[in-house]
Amino acid sequence: MSDYGAPGQTPGQFSVGDAIGYGWNKFKDNALIWIGILLIAAVIQVVLNLVFGGFSTSSDMSAAFSVWRIIGTIVTTIVGYLINAALVRGALHEVDGNKPAFGSFFQFTNVGAIIIASVIIGVATTIGFVLLIIPGLIVIFLTWWTLQFVIDQNEDAITGIKSSFRTISQNVGPVLLLALALVGINIVGAILCGVGLLVSIPITIIASTYAYRVLTGRYVAA
Repeated sequence: MSDYGAPGQTPGQFSVGDAIGYGWNKFKDNALIWIGILLIAAVIQVVLNLVFGGFSTSSDMSAAFSVWRIIGTIVTTIVGYLINAALVRGALHEVDGNKPAFGSFFQFTNVGAIIIASVIIGVATTIGFVLLIIPGLIVIFLTWWTLQFVIDQNEDAITGIKSSFRTISQNVGPVLLLALALVGINIVGAILCGVGLLVSIPITIIASTYAYRVLTGRYVAA
């Protein structure tokens, strides 16, 4: 039988307070692992930036290094997609009632679908931002749970995007309130010299994954 975490919780319904409280409780019970994985992700990104963009070049080498930077942009972007997927995988472990270890964050096999979905969303978001910003924000909002559908339900990229769009568009009110609350939490985290993001990012991912599971009627561990 499914357990929806908070007392009185029913399938298809959640409150912002329940989601954030759930995210906080799961984070504090496994804080060292979450902070550790975020620090590892940050180090990886810094190293990639140094490798692909940290060298000065002379004019006669500019073409070769332009190619190198293009390769670097592609590699860095793909690694960023996989880091996002790893964090979602960790959050899914949390709502399954399993405290993730470092290796647990990378227990996904549909890498192709993850990358394709992320590329499509990235392109659509960029186009949306060019069209006076608001369409880009709408794309980000409606595709918020794409990776949850791709990783949790093993959907392909297009199906995952459609599933996210459908689920969120049918529950705009509560999901928008949650999104705004989580944006606020991350702003506070960023203001605290960025250190607060080590707390706010895990809470955000776990809380949003909790909401995804509740609205799709899938299992949520207490």
